[in-house]
Amino acid sequence: MTPKLWTCPQCGNTFTTPNQWHSCGRFDLEAHFEGASEEVELLYQKFAEMVRSCGPVRIIPQETRIAFQVRTRFASLTPHKSHVIGGLILDEPIESPRFTKVESFGPRAHAHSFRLEKLEELDDEFMAWIRRAYAVGTQRPLEDDTDA
Repeated sequence: MTPKLWTCPQCGNTFTTPNQWHSCGRFDLEAHFEGASEEVELLYQKFAEMVRSCGPVRIIPQETRIAFQVRTRFASLTPHKSHVIGGLILDEPIESPRFTKVESFGPRAHAHSFRLEKLEELDDEFMAWIRRAYAVGTQRPLEDDTDA
């Protein structure tokens, strides 16, 4: 049985750990795109569409990023003027020149940072990584995904 998520009584955000530290607040999604190019908004829209194709997801505008959550937050984007910086939590470290940084937080939690400038970068390879990150976000055992 999967434990129930804890809901912060102040901001309504949900977490896997009761009383988990966070920046309490409600933020506007549109505010993230002030001063950003149209390409940046299109990158966000395509990324969000790809994530939604995996299943139900909660999109949470935060102060400095836009987080994507199933049970846990498994992906994020931070829009800038001409690009987005993002991250995916994957179950194993993946070496690719498309990732600017990989940080390990445990045996099955590896943060992969990336930078996107063009819609073409959100291709089939990237979709495989999104599927894998979504599976990590569900906190269920992962099946073998040879696409990643």
